[in-house]
Amino acid sequence: MESMKLGRGSALALALALASGPAPAAEVLPVGEVRPGMEGTGRTVFEGARVEEFGVHILGVLDNAVGPRQSLILARLDGGPLAETGVIQGMSGSPVFIDGKLVGAVAYSFPFGKEPIAGITPIGEMIEATRVETPRAPSARFGPVLGPGALPAPLDREAFVAAFERPFGAGSLREESRPASGAAMTPLALPLVFSGFDPATFEWARGLFSSLGFAPVLGSSGSTSGLGPLPDLEPGAALGVSLIEGDLDMSGYGTITHIDHDRVYAFGHPFYNLGPTRFPMKRAYVYSVFPSLQVSWKIATALEAVGTVDQDRRTAIAGRLGATPRMIPVEVALSSPHGGDRTFRFRIVEDELFTPVLAYVSLLSVLQGHERAFGTATLHLDARLRLDGGREVGVRDVLSGNPPAPQAAALVAGPLGLLVGNEFEKVRVDSLDVSVRAEEEDRSARIVRAWVAPPGRLRPGSRATLRIALRTRRGADVTHELPLRIPPSAPAGTYDLLVADAATFDGLEQRERRQPFAPRDLPQLLRELNRLRAGSQVYARLTRPERGAIVAGEYLPALPESVLSVLGSESQGASVVPLGTAEIWSGVADTDHAVSGAHHLKITVER
Repeated sequence: MESMKLGRGSALALALALASGPAPAAEVLPVGEVRPGMEGTGRTVFEGARVEEFGVHILGVLDNAVGPRQSLILARLDGGPLAETGVIQGMSGSPVFIDGKLVGAVAYSFPFGKEPIAGITPIGEMIEATRVETPRAPSARFGPVLGPGALPAPLDREAFVAAFERPFGAGSLREESRPASGAAMTPLALPLVFSGFDPATFEWARGLFSSLGFAPVLGSSGSTSGLGPLPDLEPGAALGVSLIEGDLDMSGYGTITHIDHDRVYAFGHPFYNLGPTRFPMKRAYVYSVFPSLQVSWKIATALEAVGTVDQDRRTAIAGRLGATPRMIPVEVALSSPHGGDRTFRFRIVEDELFTPVLAYVSLLSVLQGHERAFGTATLHLDARLRLDGGREVGVRDVLSGNPPAPQAAALVAGPLGLLVGNEFEKVRVDSLDVSVRAEEEDRSARIVRAWVAPPGRLRPGSRATLRIALRTRRGADVTHELPLRIPPSAPAGTYDLLVADAATFDGLEQRERRQPFAPRDLPQLLRELNRLRAGSQVYARLTRPERGAIVAGEYLPALPESVLSVLGSESQGASVVPLGTAEIWSGVADTDHAVSGAHHLKITVER
C-alpha cells in the first residue's frame, strides 16, 4: 500500500465529506463562561449514521479535575436512550453546544452510575493539546527494552517474551488522565472491535486491552454494502480508528467533536496518549446501543478510511481528512497435513508501541485457531521481517510440546518490538512474511550422548567427526554429525567440549558476559537479532583454559598479558569482562526437532 494514495472507498468518502466545501470553524464558548444551570444540546449517533440530539444540563465546572489547569464540565444528560442506558461507551467526543456555541466533548462518566452524569472536556483544551508537536515520549514506545539491565546478552527467546510483556506491566498510559480521588469520573472506555479473531485469542486479548483502557468486543469488519448513502461527516458522527485491517480487523471508535476545514477533533480523552501517530481515520456505522447495568456501549463498526489520525493527546485525538497512512503488510502462510494450505493477509499500523503488540495478537489468533481445529503439537516457523534499505531479520525455529502458538508469535513480535522501539534511528518496516508448517506429532527431542570418532587423542590440525545422538519423545534415536577440526596452532592439553541446546548456551554466555544487552547502533542490533539461537539446533563449542576478554560485547580470546592488563584497568569501565577460557572451535547442527539437554566431553590434544 502506498502511503499517500487513497483507495476508491477512501476517495469516495473524502469526496462526500468535503462535498459541501470546507467545514467552517464553530463559535466556541470558553469554559470560564460556563455556569451551573445552563441548558445545552449534545450530538451523537445512537443508530445508523444519523446524528441525533440529546439534552445537556450543566451542573458545574470541576477545576483541575484531570490535571493542573485541566478542567471538566459536569453535566446531566437526557434524551434518546440515555435514561435507560446512562452514558454510553462510544459517545466519547460527542459535542455539546450552548446557545449554538461549542463547549466541549462528552468524555467521562462515573462507573456504575445510576444517572447519565457526564464529564465534558472543554474544546479549548482539546484544540490546544493537539497543537503540540512534541515527539513521542520514551514511555509511549515499545520499551524501554534497550535500557540498562532490560535484556541479557546474548538475546534469547525468553528475553523476547519479557520484552513483549514489559511495556504493559505498569498499566495504561491513559491512567494518567484519571483523577486521583476515590469515587472519581473516568474516561469512557473506547469500544475496540475484533473481527476474524479466534475466540480463545480474543479472551486473552480482552484482558490485555481492557487493562489499557479499551472495551474489547467481538464483531465484524464493516462494509458500506446495503447501508445506502451515508451522510456527510459532521460533529456528532461516529469515527473509527483502525489498528488492523484485512483478513483480521481491529478498530476502536468514538465520536467527532469538531471539524475545522480538514482538521478533525474527537474523543475528548486520549486513544492511548501516544503523542504523534499515523493511524487510519475511518467513517463508522452504529448498529445499535447495548444497554447494560455496568456500562452501555454502541455496537458499531468502522467503514472506509477518510484520513489520518496524527495526534493522540491527553484531552483529544486529532487528524486530517485526505491521505491515509501507510500500514505494514503481513502475510501468514499456514500449511498442515489435514488443514491444507491457507494464507492470511492483513495490515497493521506502523507505530512504535502498538505494532509489536498487534503482530503478536494477530499471529497468535491465526496459529491458535489452527491449533484448536487440528490439534497442532509442533510448528516449524520461518519468518522474514524486511526493513527499508534492504535490511532484514530472519527467525527460524521448531516449536513443540507446550502450546507452541504463543512461543511462535512472541518469537516474531519480539524482534519487531526491539526494532520499532530502538533509540538509534527510526526504521520503516516494509513487510512481515511468516511461513508456518504445522504437525500433529510432538517433535521434541533431547540430547542423550555425544562422542568423537575416531576415538583417541587428537593432534593440532587433525580432523574428526563429532556425533550427537538425540532421542525423540517416541523413543527413536536420531544421530547428527559435525566436522571437528583442531587448529594447527592449538597447544597440547585438555580441552572441554560442550554439546547443548540453545537455552544452555544462552545461559552460559549470559553468565560469562555479565552485561545487559546494549547495542552501540542499529547495525549491531540487527546482527544480534540475526544471531539468535534456535531451539531446533544443537550447538557445540571446544574451549581450553586461556585468559581473554569480552570487549563491548565482542569476544577476544587468548589475549597477551600486556593487553589484558590495559583492558583490566579502571579506565576501561564495565564494558570489559575477563574470561578464563578461549574458544578454539564451534559448530551448529540443524535438526527437525525442538531440542533440549546437554552433554560434556573432555578432549586431549597431543603434539
